[in-house]
Amino acid sequence: MELRNLVHELISISVIHRCRITKSASKVGLYFGQPMILEYVIDHDLCTQKELAKAMHISPASAAVTLKRIEKAGLITRTADENDSRKNHISVTEKGVNALKEFRKICDATDEDMFRDFSPEERETLHNLLVRLHKNLDSESFTREEIDDLLKKST
Repeated sequence: MELRNLVHELISISVIHRCRITKSASKVGLYFGQPMILEYVIDHDLCTQKELAKAMHISPASAAVTLKRIEKAGLITRTADENDSRKNHISVTEKGVNALKEFRKICDATDEDMFRDFSPEERETLHNLLVRLHKNLDSESFTREEIDDLLKKST
């Protein structure tokens, strides 16, 4: 088998997985990037927009646009800082928590579908092969942080 065909298959799987997750997530009112933001805010309750932008590796302007959309959907609330009216503290609403739980169920179901006819041994073998591929590509040309940033932007 040609390497090009193997690489194409890996990329196709990734694209199909992402499209399926994105399509399903929209049914619970979540869109690209929003689940990660909700997860961060749940883990860092009352964080600021600036802290969120830094953690998500996005510009403050991008964070503002995304937060405005999420707030309009009723998934988060922003509370003005008592000492600095330019700062808002972000919290996830019950609706946001529930949407994220539904999103997680969708992700889990998609992953179960993806591996439905794989034995535990096959899953382990595939995992080991993918780890080897990862190590082969994960050279000194990228820092761990750069790779994590790329992964965040693609999910």
